[in-house]
Amino acid sequence: MRLALDGGYESVHMRAVADNADVALGTIYRYFSGKDEMLIAGLAEWLGLMRYRLEMSPPLGKTASERLAAVLTSASTSIDGAPVLMGALVTAMGTTDPAAARYKLAVELEVRKLVVMAIGDDDTIDAMGVARVVGHVWVSATSRWIGGLADDGSVGVELRHATRMLLGD
Repeated sequence: MRLALDGGYESVHMRAVADNADVALGTIYRYFSGKDEMLIAGLAEWLGLMRYRLEMSPPLGKTASERLAAVLTSASTSIDGAPVLMGALVTAMGTTDPAAARYKLAVELEVRKLVVMAIGDDDTIDAMGVARVVGHVWVSATSRWIGGLADDGSVGVELRHATRMLLGD
């Protein structure tokens, strides 16, 4: 992830990863078939850490909408300062390599868990449905931002808007 943060997608080379990790190149290839798979696995891990932090310190808010907005604002704020990294991750997520599918599913699952956890136990809300839509908005808004079609901070704006549309104020 550090290589992608510093130099973007093009700077991530398996040899450089092995060198930075001080392991043999074969060790990297034992776990990952290529950089797309590796970058997506890193994204899934980051989302898992975010979810863990959420478990340790639940979001504040009286309503599901307030809690979800708080979680999504926190997540989007953390990516706002890393457009080069996010560009690398968006590129990696676009791979059609079947080897990356399990990590793409892990990313999707982590996003859903984050959203469901933020919503909490409200039987009147289809939390999984909200999570699916929020996941789609997140990917779309990030792609627009990275592609230069939206300003810095726009991902958070789009996520909060989706939250209001889905859950009300």
